[in-house]
Amino acid sequence: MFVGSSFTLAADKRPWEVAPYRTLVWLDIDPSCHVDAAFTDRLSRQLEEVRYASSGSVWETTIAPSPLDLTRWYRPDADVERFVERLRANDIEPEKWDRVMLISIKRDAAWEIDFREYDSMTNSLGSHHATSVLQRELIPTETLKLVYEKFLPLTRIDNVDKKKVSLGLKGATLVEEENLGRHQQYLNAVEFIPPAEDQTIDWKKPSVVNQAEVPYPDFIPGMVGIGEAFQPVLRRNDRQGNLVKENGIMFMPWTYITCEENDGLQIRGTMVSGFNTPLPGRRNVRTQRIAIGIRPAQETTRLQLVDKSAEDVPLAGYEIYSKDPDGATLIGASNPNGYIEIPTNPASAVRLLYVRSGGNLLARLPMVPGFEPQSTARITNDSPRLLAEGFLEGWRDQLVDTMARRQILAQRVQRKIDSGDLDGAQKWLDELRTGRTVNELAFELRTFKGQFLKGNLDPTIKRRIDDLFEKGQRLVAQDKSVLIESDLSSQLEKARAKK
Repeated sequence: MFVGSSFTLAADKRPWEVAPYRTLVWLDIDPSCHVDAAFTDRLSRQLEEVRYASSGSVWETTIAPSPLDLTRWYRPDADVERFVERLRANDIEPEKWDRVMLISIKRDAAWEIDFREYDSMTNSLGSHHATSVLQRELIPTETLKLVYEKFLPLTRIDNVDKKKVSLGLKGATLVEEENLGRHQQYLNAVEFIPPAEDQTIDWKKPSVVNQAEVPYPDFIPGMVGIGEAFQPVLRRNDRQGNLVKENGIMFMPWTYITCEENDGLQIRGTMVSGFNTPLPGRRNVRTQRIAIGIRPAQETTRLQLVDKSAEDVPLAGYEIYSKDPDGATLIGASNPNGYIEIPTNPASAVRLLYVRSGGNLLARLPMVPGFEPQSTARITNDSPRLLAEGFLEGWRDQLVDTMARRQILAQRVQRKIDSGDLDGAQKWLDELRTGRTVNELAFELRTFKGQFLKGNLDPTIKRRIDDLFEKGQRLVAQDKSVLIESDLSSQLEKARAKK
């Protein structure tokens, strides 16, 4: 049974701001529910009735029994291209719909509801979301509540001024009209109960609301709140306006937009990216810049740090900081396998992470925790620099020890010469000559510098290693005892000649 209008099959030429989401809903009732076809038909009608009463014209919906077993399509590794193939195999052209929603209902101890949606504009599958309800009568409203709250709003990137971005919300006029209508319904539901004659009016007490007259669920699909996140997407079309088959969709990695202001018609926010140029390429009629909303499904995301030159090499012990309004907050350090759990932030969906090693900043990683179960970041391996730093620390200790030892021995030789103990002076001078010199340490420094800098190193790491050895060279230049041996030997010979 189909519930809804057939006009969704026509190409939509309406303006972006007044174009509703053409939505196909596939409803899959598991055999564990032990219900008949009449239940499915009734549920479809109830979903459409509650949907229309609570979202109006924001969606144009067709609800149909699913021709597929939807279980496999809830998996995180579900292939979107295979899903599109299955759509076409069932005579469904994805381009004719804005969204294809997958809703499954099964029963165990409670009625379990699963939801996921496919967006045709970005050719992507959203996250898998789930909820449960004990009473069968609540299935329609709880299903729509889940769908409304996790629905991914679609926006058009209208303007980019450095980090500031203006977004045009799809169906913004429809969402705003529904919001105003909802507000009016709420006002109409407010009941004034006159007080008794001997009772004074407490004007600070809120009015009573007739909940039966307030639309439920109370969340309008397509609404965007402050702090919500969007991911920029580039869509490339051919001359006919169809998606290019090769690299037609490009999700901008490590790039998100945070909503900071929403006046109902336009969204203004800030773009946070790990790249200097997050939106590459010039804007033209065949390239659409869009941004799709993100609704996290988990409480954390497991982040793995790997070497960008060899992905099978995990990076352990790297510190992860989060940039918060109060300053940088240490989240933790990557474990021996390079993993660390990144929790969500109630204040903002986007978290800007700093990856540090040995006090050096290696990467800026904007991410939305909970959006993906696991994410992998390919960053610079700081191990060569750490090894060089460890060598330099030991070498500096030897340099300081050598310079101090030579200064002490030189002072002893000088005192013996001044006191006339020339044999004692010769003894300490011989020890000064046989000891390690600063020149030997300088040669060792140059030798190891060449060893640490050879190989295919990251330019940044190479520069930092070079800076470390340059500091060592400057320490060598401070040595004043280069000619001390010859000077003391000359003094000793003159003292012997006087005798």
